[in-house]
Amino acid sequence: MFIADAHCDTLYAIAIDGKRPESCTITPDKLERGGVGLQTFALFAGRKGTLGTPYADGVAMLEAVPKLGVPVLTGDLPEAMPQQPTGIISCEGGEMLEGSIARLEEFHRKARLRMIALTWNFENEIGHPAKLGPKPGLKPFGFELLRAMDALGILADTSHLNEAGFWDVCERAALPPIASHSDCRWLCDVPRNLTREQVMALIDRGGFIGVNFYSCFLREDGRATLDDAVRHIDALCELGAEHIVGFGSDFDGIDAWPEGLGDPTGFPVLLDALARRGYTQAQLEALAGGNLWNLLKRAERAAC
Repeated sequence: MFIADAHCDTLYAIAIDGKRPESCTITPDKLERGGVGLQTFALFAGRKGTLGTPYADGVAMLEAVPKLGVPVLTGDLPEAMPQQPTGIISCEGGEMLEGSIARLEEFHRKARLRMIALTWNFENEIGHPAKLGPKPGLKPFGFELLRAMDALGILADTSHLNEAGFWDVCERAALPPIASHSDCRWLCDVPRNLTREQVMALIDRGGFIGVNFYSCFLREDGRATLDDAVRHIDALCELGAEHIVGFGSDFDGIDAWPEGLGDPTGFPVLLDALARRGYTQAQLEALAGGNLWNLLKRAERAAC
């Protein structure tokens, strides 16, 4: 079964934190043992926002791509879903672009960006993070950026973005909006998770939600189990989201996870748990990776 993951921070761990590739949560061996065909590697803008060096860090992460040990697609996606571990590149924290469309084009030319999380936990030239409250919405550069991303076939990722910004993206982006690594706020009341209204908007627009494995987003007491991940997937599917849900593990970016879901080898364990809940083979294939793959292909075809 094809498995895809919409988010991890392995490149930052290697290039900026100086972690040895073999000691990361995501390694070629673990991806293969977990059956992962497509892993999204984020260029993370860093823990200081615009006060840090996000552009320079992004360049350093691109230079570290060969250290991942898996091929990374910088051209068109293949027609068939990859059966061996393969990578694609995203961006987490739009401050890396320094308020410049030229920077967007530079990173896209070098890495073929598939999605951009417009903010991390800091305000930037694009908008405001969920961590700082629900308002205000996107800034003028944010709207300019959405237009440029649509033209390039890059999906707008609303994980970390505040609610007003989320609704701006839903209204103004031509491509479907996504939340690459977020969970259900009505099950775990943290600002990073999605409300029912946001989930319905993503369903209506044919977007994507990658369920995050961070224990503190699955349970407010941070003591999540595998059943909590299943509970969030169930809740999304009960709203009608089975065609837009997948995985956004956040591996190498989290320090707490459910037992059995601590690295990519846990994906089959989660899928087995969903099968025991009564999910059909077709539903499992969609959740495992088909939903994300289909949207990535759709975005690619939409590029000017």
